[in-house]
Amino acid sequence: MNPRSLTKPLASIAAALLAVSPTAVHAQNRSETTLLVYSEKDRMKATEAVFNLTRQLKNDFTLNLAITYDGLTGASPTGASPSKQPQTITRPSGGGVIVLDAGEYPRDDGFKDRRFSIDAAVTKPVSGSVTLTGGLRLSSEYDYSSVGVNAAVEKRFNNNRTRIGVSGAISRDVIRPLGGTPDPFHDITTITEDDGLFLEWNGQQKITADAVLSVTRFLSPETVVRVNYALSVADGYLTDPYKIISVVQPIDSTDPGEPAQSLYEHRPDNRTGHALYGQIKRSTPLGVPDASYRFYFDNWGITSHTVTLSWRVDFKSVGAFQPMTRWYTQTRADFSRPFLIQGQPLPDYATADSRFMSFDALTYGMTYDVPVSPSSRLILSMEWYTQRGDTSPPESFGPLREFDLFPPLEAYMLRIGLSHDF
Repeated sequence: MNPRSLTKPLASIAAALLAVSPTAVHAQNRSETTLLVYSEKDRMKATEAVFNLTRQLKNDFTLNLAITYDGLTGASPTGASPSKQPQTITRPSGGGVIVLDAGEYPRDDGFKDRRFSIDAAVTKPVSGSVTLTGGLRLSSEYDYSSVGVNAAVEKRFNNNRTRIGVSGAISRDVIRPLGGTPDPFHDITTITEDDGLFLEWNGQQKITADAVLSVTRFLSPETVVRVNYALSVADGYLTDPYKIISVVQPIDSTDPGEPAQSLYEHRPDNRTGHALYGQIKRSTPLGVPDASYRFYFDNWGITSHTVTLSWRVDFKSVGAFQPMTRWYTQTRADFSRPFLIQGQPLPDYATADSRFMSFDALTYGMTYDVPVSPSSRLILSMEWYTQRGDTSPPESFGPLREFDLFPPLEAYMLRIGLSHDF
């Protein structure tokens, strides 16, 4: 699981959704500082610092501000196939080579990234039952920048027992790959200046538009139900310029399954996703159980299901404990394939990125929330994530059947936060 992939899809719309949540209507001044440490076994590591501020302004305006800085290092799968012989793979950016032992799953251990982002939104009730929100989001990495705006409106009915929210966001991203934008299916070992693969200062662009319709219903003072429909449309450069795919020798060759070439991947330039989400939360003498389900599908052929269960138990001055478990499963994208075969025509699109293969994932977590003063709380959260996919896809043949083409992924997340009301 790539932590960057967790923050980009619907990231701008999430801010708009939070701004029209039930707590935002009667918000108070609050600051929260959070440090997140994320670590994948033998892969990626990330550290993220976030500062959130909710501030009441004049004329019933409320400011919501989030400032984020994070850094990533470690090894990232390249998309290439393992070999029964030691192999040397040119880095996709052209910056050196990766030396691998026989049978080793190809990873680039030189991955580094830094990101800074700021999200700002202003909320204002325009009547006794209607609240408006408008926001701006800016994000910058060494090879990626993004700017977006969002807006939301919430209408309350039946003495605030029913709330309908509509929110929308649009962002423009510019990708400037290190070494330039590669041509689709270009051989990474034959880069020359004539190929036009060097830095393009104007970069590649992507436009993403999101919309969410949300209905919240308080069935009783103890029970609340929420249903969302989300639409996301991305258009532009959606290929990962650092991912590659191997071309292996055919089954009737003298060395079947052995990598013969490494090509840059190629993805479609449009993606439309739909998500349906339902949640029910109830307050009981034994705590607050919370259950949610999310169904997602898109025009890339991916369908996913997510079930999340948690139970919060508050022991007052001792603090609150909230165990959580999440199950996730997804199907394979239409153009996902573990490798290409030498001598066969190239497809229109192909990626060996494991994030677009079929897999199942489980997350287990525990959050501890304790007051440290009359106006401050300490929040500690620990999660463990495991992901499993098809280690030997149906296309595998020859020695490829002996390799693990989808190595298991394990990761943990530790979050420490301090909130203060003022």
